[in-house]
Amino acid sequence: MKMTHRILPVVMAATLLVPFAVSAEPDKHGAQGASADAHNEKAHKSAHHFTDHWAKTLNDDQKARVDMMHLKLDRELVVLKAQEELVQKEINASVARDNADTNAIQAKLDELMGIKKQILRSRYAHILEMRAILTPAQRISYDMGTLEFSGVK
Repeated sequence: MKMTHRILPVVMAATLLVPFAVSAEPDKHGAQGASADAHNEKAHKSAHHFTDHWAKTLNDDQKARVDMMHLKLDRELVVLKAQEELVQKEINASVARDNADTNAIQAKLDELMGIKKQILRSRYAHILEMRAILTPAQRISYDMGTLEFSGVK
């Protein structure tokens, strides 16, 4: 009996040292006992799509054109995002005033929606411009990403 009492603390300590992340049940990706850090999103995606990602298949000319298009888009969006933020702050300040002018707030909301409309137009024009330089095989992967897109960043 004394021997069992000596082993009991060792067994209890060993059970406490076992990581809690290890599970006998498979996680949502089918790997048993896999930690969240070990999950490889790239490997997960490739299981669903058999074609290479469009960006990996660009030739040098396409890469240069894509970089220029992204630079052009970023130049447009940086200004529009700054305008959007400023108008949003103006709206917030107007709403927080005593006796707020509803008509002025409505006008600022219209201005904000106009800026958001410009942002969306720029983004979707960019998508169409991107598709125009891709080969039909590259468009498959690009279009998959476009269909997963769910809003403005």
